[in-house]
Amino acid sequence: MATTRAVIQRLGALATYRYGVDSYDSTKLGLGPLMVQNNGGAEASYAGPMPIAIVRPSESPISTSTSFPWSMRWQATAAGDIDWVCMIDSSAAAATRKLSMYTFDRRASAWTWVGYTTITNPSSGNMTVRGFSMTYDLYTTGTVTGSSGNAGITGSGTAWSASRIPAGCRIGFGSTDPTQITTWYVISSIGSDTAITLTATLSGNVSGAYVIEDLRAVLAMTSGAGTSGLFVVKGLYKDFFTTNGANSIAAATNADNIRACYWLADAATDTNNTPIGLAVAAKTSWTNQLVYIVDGTSTPSLYVYNLRAALTLASGKDTTSLVVKTGTIPTALAGTPSQLNNLELATTNHGPGIGKPCLYFTTTTRMYRSYDVSTITTGSTTWLADAMIETPPGGINTYPTAGNFQTLAYAASIDKFVITQTTSSTGYRNYVTQYRTDSGPMDRVWGVDARQTDVAAADGTTTPIPTDSGQTMSVYCDTGMCYLAGVAATAATNRVYAAPFGADWEYTGVPNNTKSCLVLPAISTADAVQYTNIILNDVQVVGGNTGYNLGLSTEPLRVWYRTAGILDDSGAWTLADSTGVLTKAAGTKIQLRIEFRTIGVACLPARVCAAGVAYTDIGVDVHFQPSVGKSSAASTQFAWRFATAFGGAVPALRLRLYDSVTNTLLVDDNTTAPVGLFESTTNGGTSWSTYNQANNISDKGNETTYIRYTPASLGSGIKVRALLTLQ
Repeated sequence: MATTRAVIQRLGALATYRYGVDSYDSTKLGLGPLMVQNNGGAEASYAGPMPIAIVRPSESPISTSTSFPWSMRWQATAAGDIDWVCMIDSSAAAATRKLSMYTFDRRASAWTWVGYTTITNPSSGNMTVRGFSMTYDLYTTGTVTGSSGNAGITGSGTAWSASRIPAGCRIGFGSTDPTQITTWYVISSIGSDTAITLTATLSGNVSGAYVIEDLRAVLAMTSGAGTSGLFVVKGLYKDFFTTNGANSIAAATNADNIRACYWLADAATDTNNTPIGLAVAAKTSWTNQLVYIVDGTSTPSLYVYNLRAALTLASGKDTTSLVVKTGTIPTALAGTPSQLNNLELATTNHGPGIGKPCLYFTTTTRMYRSYDVSTITTGSTTWLADAMIETPPGGINTYPTAGNFQTLAYAASIDKFVITQTTSSTGYRNYVTQYRTDSGPMDRVWGVDARQTDVAAADGTTTPIPTDSGQTMSVYCDTGMCYLAGVAATAATNRVYAAPFGADWEYTGVPNNTKSCLVLPAISTADAVQYTNIILNDVQVVGGNTGYNLGLSTEPLRVWYRTAGILDDSGAWTLADSTGVLTKAAGTKIQLRIEFRTIGVACLPARVCAAGVAYTDIGVDVHFQPSVGKSSAASTQFAWRFATAFGGAVPALRLRLYDSVTNTLLVDDNTTAPVGLFESTTNGGTSWSTYNQANNISDKGNETTYIRYTPASLGSGIKVRALLTLQ
């Protein structure tokens, strides 16, 4: 008889590689982007998407509400996967604003507080931030030399002055990769294209490759008429941010390209007074990088600045960097746009703006798109192209429209927009969606206002989920990660979540192909004749071990399998349904792939502790029992009783006859294309009829159904072992 066996893989302890990054290895656990492995024992030993991670700016040493997150992936190597995350002061208007920095370790799902700095702006009045971003660029052109004990650096093939590198940036030597630098120096001044002076002397000789990190802050701020607009902070570097905020940014005066805050005004009397947000384009050269600001909440206009232009300054204010100023649109917007960093520049792979850099923003009832920004000219009043209305998935009878759009972000890795709303009398849902103008539904809803505060003093067994608790959330998305920040001035509502939206199973395959999944090691099943079930153990409830029902259920997952193309990752995958039943005939190996939902009501990813398969090894299929009474040695006939129903159509069968002494395969036949004679009876052998897949019996209906087989030829005097299995 066949024996049922199982192979289980404990995911927390498996050797791993980075699937989609490192070379494929069928013997190890492949961790796709945003996947982590933890081996903390018991339920803390698992693999899956990185857990939701929370940081609380108001409860950090900054003690100030911060929002409008911006992030960049500073490191993505075998040594680590680190994001830099910056946020800006969103508390009450003041003459100064606090800029904070964190790092986020994607593999450990852990925040680290770096520090903050205080910005003083050259405009008068108390400022409110309406738009915020950062820029980060590396300058590595040419080579350098420098002598130990000296502060001077000489360049060869460099163009530091012409490229307008600001003083205050940091520079490292020996590599063009900043993650390889162990000792950084700060630039005191740029003397020329080939001369730099450092703030400290070199600790050793340097020669060859180098890297300069050019980090800037870009803000749209309002105060009063004539005192608002675009502000740029130059000359930042990571270690300038300190936990006690000891370093500050002064308002610029008349010197350009030093560490200071500059006011890029559109005119002597500024008219860019009602920005709803800003969007920064990629740098096209070291002297050209455009910033877009939509201004106005009814009939807006568009302002375009070059943040890398040479500035002509008077008391820190420049009026020469404006590139384009459109006219106001002739017809008022439908709905009112928020002024909460509410602007995105995106080149989508879908929709009416496909392949074109367009601006997107929301009003309370619409999402608007501009024409290709490269076609927008000064004075134009027709720069807006079209709009999308709110149609929830399933229609308004499934989810009511809230009419309360607040902010948006474009997630390039999944080619979708993340839209947040705020509490309304009709209820509301947040969306992840394509941009469309045909009145069709949004793609997905996500999140719930759970009123869970997630403050540090909360019960320690709770698990954080992205809930806004009645407050607006601002969003930033980068390479699969979404940072969600509550725009609020209290500790109870000023929270920032790191959520792996890009790991959702909707986007792991074509066309996005994020590969954000688990690819398990191949399972050897040399003696298997039939796979029967997928076995999966995952954490059912995360948190809430105090007995107060504080635990939360995770989002679902799904499992794929393949039995071919395993060694070179070329085989096609088959999706298993929720029963986990496998009817595919076995091979010598099987491999599992697990995908996850990360965009849902709780957005809480599942955690898989163990996975494997059950199979029957060499022997008779479990649905049949050998029948001595219906078999005949004289007639060389082998028979089996149909003992267990399949619960559906009887699949194709395979017959193998082995020499039981030498284990030599003598006959290998099947009901699809039989060589020997397959017969069946449903009356205990009173009458037999020919059996094949074109003329097969129905599923088991009684206890007198048998199948027998007569080989076309078989030698005499052989001790035979007969196996009837699925084909």
